[in-house]
Amino acid sequence: MSDYKVLFTGSVCSGKTTAIKSLSDIETVDTDASVSDSAIRRKQKTTIAMDYGVLDLSETARLHLYGTPGQERFKFMWQLMMSDLVHDAEGLVLLVDNTRNDPFKDIRFYVEEFRDFIVRRRLIIAVTHSDEQADPDYDFYMNELKSMGLFTTVLFIDARDPSSVLNVVKELVGLRERDIDWKTLEERLAVNSTMPNANEDEDDDSPIEKVSLLDAAMNTRGITGAMHLGPDRKVISSNVENNQNKELLKSMVNLVAALENKAAFMGHIDDLVLCGPQQETLSVFVEKEQALGLCSDKELSITVVKQQASDLLQWSRQ
Repeated sequence: MSDYKVLFTGSVCSGKTTAIKSLSDIETVDTDASVSDSAIRRKQKTTIAMDYGVLDLSETARLHLYGTPGQERFKFMWQLMMSDLVHDAEGLVLLVDNTRNDPFKDIRFYVEEFRDFIVRRRLIIAVTHSDEQADPDYDFYMNELKSMGLFTTVLFIDARDPSSVLNVVKELVGLRERDIDWKTLEERLAVNSTMPNANEDEDDDSPIEKVSLLDAAMNTRGITGAMHLGPDRKVISSNVENNQNKELLKSMVNLVAALENKAAFMGHIDDLVLCGPQQETLSVFVEKEQALGLCSDKELSITVVKQQASDLLQWSRQ
């Protein structure tokens, strides 16, 4: 029996758990827990350690499917899996959510984090959610990846559809296992498929509860207050209790526009942060159609605050 391994990684909600469930002949092993950050607006549970499944490719070949947690705070598991469980994997499948603000930012981040792993094996970029947002398209991905110095295979897939995900497997082991009857395998997977409705959460079959932007912000430990502003920079909603912080956050949003006018050479300013050793950190994140102000404990890293703000702003538009 020939045993192969493949590792799936990517951002939260990119479809890692769903892709593995789509292919696995066994009930997948997962380590889900309730979401404890801004991702609660998209899903109720998230992988905190790993996903695992098995696909019998033929009577003599088997594929082991591993999925990493998507959140950066669980990156210690990425290192553990690369050094132990999947050190001999055929390749890395990087799932990219096409609805993200900047999917290429995700690609750059994960390629850098998994660089040593990728050097020795195949990299497949599998774009998901293109049915929800068609752009960027295939040609744009190829041109952008070329400019990044990445020459790899790009596939557009539906993580819920076994035949779609199977195309990734063909790319990785098709040349090495020439005796696989892919058509029969696809038919078997289709019979066993319990493809979820498009309106269900990809990584959790329970209905998604509606969570407000402010409640989602407060779901992140260390965030103590949030303020959402519209394109006219008027407050849409706020739970910031301290009046001084309220006024400071509004002033910071206006200051971003003033700074852009004074320093046009810098281009668009995405965020502005005020932090000190005694008080809460105040941060504003500005887009054309909306802005977000956050108050956070001084112990919470700015990197985490920025990651949460990015997700909150993106998912507020969906």
